[in-house]
Amino acid sequence: MNIVITGSTKGIGYGMAREFLKRGHNIMISSRRTEAVALAVTDLGNEFPDCTVLGQPCDVAEFDQVEALWDAAESGFSQVDIWINNAGRDGMKVPFFALPKDDYMQTVKTNIVGLLHCNRVVIPKLYQQGGGMIWNMEGFGSNGMTRRGVSVYGATKCALRYFTKSVAEELAGTPVKMCYLSPGIVVTDMLVPPPDQRGEGWEQVKKIMNTLADTVETVTPFLVEGILAADRNGAAVRWLTRPKIAWRFISSRFLKRDIFTPLGL
Repeated sequence: MNIVITGSTKGIGYGMAREFLKRGHNIMISSRRTEAVALAVTDLGNEFPDCTVLGQPCDVAEFDQVEALWDAAESGFSQVDIWINNAGRDGMKVPFFALPKDDYMQTVKTNIVGLLHCNRVVIPKLYQQGGGMIWNMEGFGSNGMTRRGVSVYGATKCALRYFTKSVAEELAGTPVKMCYLSPGIVVTDMLVPPPDQRGEGWEQVKKIMNTLADTVETVTPFLVEGILAADRNGAAVRWLTRPKIAWRFISSRFLKRDIFTPLGL
């Protein structure tokens, strides 16, 4: 299969790219920074010489750049089977009233405007080629949960779930499938704030993360296998389910997890 992943030069996106390549599929790498894209393409191409690894810089908040990403994928692969909207931004971990305007606007542009641009470009293209799947990446806030310091990010992810559900209904009966992808809580530079933004509540947050969070290497194989197995519109691949959350909290009484120390965080 031929797969496009936005925001795939690091973190979950890069981890999923590696997992798809391990299974013999072709990948289009993308992110805003040209240098990061070139490096990821080189590294993955060297690691998986029997697969096709392409790259195209793209700021998803810019409609013409999303169009260029599709064109590059179509030109390189002839068709796109799976498009994953993984690009996302969190921003500063401070109360909303303390957020600089540029910070929250960039989060909205990436997480909402970028989501809309990608789906608006890709849905008609997939329909024209005869079908395909789009996966929208959920995050904290998708289920309505709230937490201090992530009000804007959480709001964008809550909107993402509504949008995905609504468009999946619009696409019912068509060859284009709209799906949900949820990695749970994954330790990446998006999740862990820099030391100067951790504040007095960081230790409590860290304790919860040690109970519920996982590494990229743990989560991405599950996500990729779920994507490859899915065959229906509205499918959802979610790592951190309610039963798993309940078990994690129960087992934390006698089994202490520490995912930060091995990662040097």
